[in-house]
Amino acid sequence: MRCMYRWVTLLVLCVGASSSADELLDFTTLGEAARRELVKSTPREELARIMKETPQAKLLAMGQRIVVGLNTYSYRMLKQERVKGELLPEQTIDVYIREVPFAVRLHFVKGPGTGRKLVFNPGVRANEFRVREAGILSIAGSIWLNVDSSFAKSDSNHTIREAGIGTLLARLMRDTERAKPLGGFPLVPEGWNEKGEHCGSYASPPATPPFDYAKTRICTDLLSGVPMKVEGYGLKGELLEKWHFSDFKPDAFPAEFFDPEKARF
Repeated sequence: MRCMYRWVTLLVLCVGASSSADELLDFTTLGEAARRELVKSTPREELARIMKETPQAKLLAMGQRIVVGLNTYSYRMLKQERVKGELLPEQTIDVYIREVPFAVRLHFVKGPGTGRKLVFNPGVRANEFRVREAGILSIAGSIWLNVDSSFAKSDSNHTIREAGIGTLLARLMRDTERAKPLGGFPLVPEGWNEKGEHCGSYASPPATPPFDYAKTRICTDLLSGVPMKVEGYGLKGELLEKWHFSDFKPDAFPAEFFDPEKARF
């Protein structure tokens, strides 16, 4: 009873909600402290019910608002992609993001490309990033590459312009809007995973051109308010792409950290 009382009190104070299901969905608009308090004080089965009733668009918008509000943040990413029909090995990458003005720095720590470091800052060069490889390739030092070059796309379906959780969420939000007149993305709730993230799968409606994924699986960490897993599957259930995030946190970087001319690799 105490947990339920705190749930209702927080919603009334923060968003003026009653106990109706529709108004409970507005938890996605709560501030950082209120959302964390709500999540910590609410029984898991009640949170699962709310997540089931919350539209995907609201969850994505919440995550987008949070990362944009942080502006500078970092995380570790485990990614795997199917490129030109071939499922490539997993890569683990430390990611450093500045949302505005946009800039990204990647350090490859495991899998193909281990030791690679790169910086992209379109305010310095709009169509090029600076990269330094590890091992024998490091003899060449730091070099400039076009973001659309064959090398840049050799292990990904995406360019460096699309790096960052904020950019990924923006792409998913565009798909959600596009799906609305087609009936939207039906949710298949999965519940909590081993990390305490709430997961659900969304089936894409038939469309021309088709959506990137026939099914999208998203697992959201309610404390941070940000998806920590995004996976895309094809029509036959084959994995197309997966993005798993960990150690997500606000971060601060010196000005030269995102300057390709001054970056120290």
